[in-house]
Amino acid sequence: MEIEDKEHTMDARATERHFWFGRWLSQEALEHELGTLEAHIADTLVQPFPLEALLAAAQQVADSLAQGSELYQRLAALAAHTNEPEEVAQLLQGAAQALQRDALLARLRAELGATHPASIERRYPARQFEAWLPVGCLVHVMPSNVFLVAALGLIEGLLAGNLNIVKLSARDSSFAAVFAEALCEADASGQLRNYIAVLRFPSSESATLEALFSHADTLSAWGGESAIAAIRRMAPQGVRVVTWGHKLSFGYLAADILADETTRSQALKAFSADVCRLDQQACSSPQTLFLECNPEALHAYADELAAHLAAISPTIPGQTPETAEQAEITTVTQVAKAEEALGLTRVIEDPEDRWRIYVDTRPGLRPSPLFRSIWVKRVDRGQLVKMLRPMRAWLQTCGLACGLGSLAELTRALFATGVTRVVRPGEMTDSYVGAPHDGVYALQQFTRRVTLDAPESAHDAGSLSQLETAARGAPPLVPIMTKQGFLEAAAPVGTPELIFRSGGSSGVTVFSTFTWADYHAQMQTAAHGLLAAGFDPQQDYAMNLFMAGNMYGSFISFWTILEKMGARVVPMAMVTDFAMIASTIAQLKVNTLIGSPSHLIALFEQEGQRLNGVVEKVFYGGEALTRAQRRRLQETFGVRTVKSVAYGSNDAGPIGYQCAHCTGGEHHLFESIQDMEIVALEEDAPVPSGETGRILLTTSASLRSHPSIVRYEIGDTGRWLEGPCACGRQDRRFELQGRSSDLFKAGGPFFNARRFSDILDSKLEYSGLSQLHVLEEGNNIILELWIHEGSGLSEDVVAQSIRRHYPEVEFCCTVSTTFHFRVKTVADVAFVRVAASGKLKPVCDHRIH
Repeated sequence: MEIEDKEHTMDARATERHFWFGRWLSQEALEHELGTLEAHIADTLVQPFPLEALLAAAQQVADSLAQGSELYQRLAALAAHTNEPEEVAQLLQGAAQALQRDALLARLRAELGATHPASIERRYPARQFEAWLPVGCLVHVMPSNVFLVAALGLIEGLLAGNLNIVKLSARDSSFAAVFAEALCEADASGQLRNYIAVLRFPSSESATLEALFSHADTLSAWGGESAIAAIRRMAPQGVRVVTWGHKLSFGYLAADILADETTRSQALKAFSADVCRLDQQACSSPQTLFLECNPEALHAYADELAAHLAAISPTIPGQTPETAEQAEITTVTQVAKAEEALGLTRVIEDPEDRWRIYVDTRPGLRPSPLFRSIWVKRVDRGQLVKMLRPMRAWLQTCGLACGLGSLAELTRALFATGVTRVVRPGEMTDSYVGAPHDGVYALQQFTRRVTLDAPESAHDAGSLSQLETAARGAPPLVPIMTKQGFLEAAAPVGTPELIFRSGGSSGVTVFSTFTWADYHAQMQTAAHGLLAAGFDPQQDYAMNLFMAGNMYGSFISFWTILEKMGARVVPMAMVTDFAMIASTIAQLKVNTLIGSPSHLIALFEQEGQRLNGVVEKVFYGGEALTRAQRRRLQETFGVRTVKSVAYGSNDAGPIGYQCAHCTGGEHHLFESIQDMEIVALEEDAPVPSGETGRILLTTSASLRSHPSIVRYEIGDTGRWLEGPCACGRQDRRFELQGRSSDLFKAGGPFFNARRFSDILDSKLEYSGLSQLHVLEEGNNIILELWIHEGSGLSEDVVAQSIRRHYPEVEFCCTVSTTFHFRVKTVADVAFVRVAASGKLKPVCDHRIH
């Protein structure tokens, strides 16, 4: 059946000219389909664009092109109709690079400022929202015989989120259509086909063209002046026409470079390479070379350029001009030779006719006949702007060779002429990911900047994506990633941009790498979580009390989060001079504290009276806060809001956030960053809703390029919460129930450190710090529970309560002669903390293993 389908598809490509949203159409069928196009557009654009599907499909196509697959062979054969095989191979390799996931994400970030620019997000600290949304239906009118422009133009339109219809010349091959089909076939979601059509018909079929244009929101048109003018005339009123026309580029050698023999030779050699590359077919190729020199030196420098061209030209493969192109070269050359008698010009030709130089004593930029033909002219720097501004609409690139002393002056003058790119000699046809094209970002031309001033009910919403149900696929069919697996996955990165390490509470130091782009995208999302928890960036004044330094991530992460929210911040960090902290809070009227529970509780225990009536909000993270501690903050010290600042980790990034209706360990999942599974404690199987299991995370590849985090066992346990949340958010809810490392052995069954703190909280209303210590005294195992000495609770009362409500402890105390449980009251400074993070270590095992 698959063979029959494949043969049918190949037959369709041969007999049907148009690729129409996933299927092939004849010209007759196209006329009918155009009549139903508007309904398809409306149904498609109302849905969120499947960006992740596009990135995955583009990467798969890129891999196929790089591997020389069947797709590569098919596309190469189609491109070879109008191009030399060497050029085809080079351009397909460039296409594979442009289709890489990282390259596409870099373009989104460079041109639209975000990994997910269509996400409607708040303009912090204000209440309004903004986003880059697609223009809608984008019709591309492509030039003839430039096979890759149509394919990459389609990708640009898709990156912007548009429904794309690519109109090709009837003379073109089906390269772009086959490329579009391959992209759709690589899309596992099956959604991309709704956004892609490629049509081939002559522009003389004006009725079809007008019918197509009537559905367009924007026209993207390539071609010469007459072609662009014709498209503008046919465009419906109100439809924006984005034009990509022919451009002129040139080289410029300043006097300070020409004066030094070494730098002059280097510059002329580099410009010679620019002349030869792509046979000047690119808009960025030089057609004139300007020199700041006197008339006598002009000819000498032209001779030096000729020597470099003679050496370089044979090393760069070229193409043979067609008849009309050769005729233009001959005409220009003969006219220039005729003008030699008037002292106006001089022609320097390669004996094998591979290149030619036209030395011209008259000022002004002149287009060359290309194919390694270059005009060489003198220039007066003071007249540069006046000379070139009349051609400003056609100027693009200047290859500039100058010293540092004249760089600013010449750059400013060149941009004033209308030039949009100033680059180094030898690199005129090169570019970089995310570079503007002809002075604009293409993706901004294909999008709209939209705004939303939402009702008051959205006051704590940072992104509308939280209010929409996220698309969820089946869990990946791969083994669970352990901590060791994470370490191995993170190891191969060559030059990480940002490295954090874990606090070490698990006993294993884990280094976690991020790109700056991924880090900032995740922190932006985390900011929405802090807003949901109740932080108001316009009204609140925050003090960041997290641990700083030691490569730990909490302080710097919330520095970034608060910066993105435009909040007022006091970056205090986890200092232990509580009197100084309280004095600063009172003096500056700081109303919000952000930090770890153990440090915050210690601060309030020592300075609570000074903080009462000043601190209104406390956001905690890194450790659990008991119910008794929360009640004490609210009832004794007057704190109005006590919420988790976020649930996250240095290795996995932000995971969950609280809203006004979440209590204790309840969180919403950051579904724009993470996918979560909760599996059984002893096997890789999902647990029923409400049951406790191990938390596994898969991080969006567009927000964490390295390492790839798939089904990572973070080390925490939790359970899913059923039903919708009263806040209206659609991000799923779960309850964090503790660390897997909370389980430990002490001479008998497993104990859970969380249960000890729960009993202290629920049975004794203890709101202080607690910590478990496992010791050896001879043959005896001692389990010692530390509590704060100022709690007012006696050691015996606490020990009896633990034994009464924790059957396993009572069993070991009763049955085992070598197990002993006791309680010890200690000062705050005695509690053992993790050096890197300042967190309280829940279990300290002093045994020698």
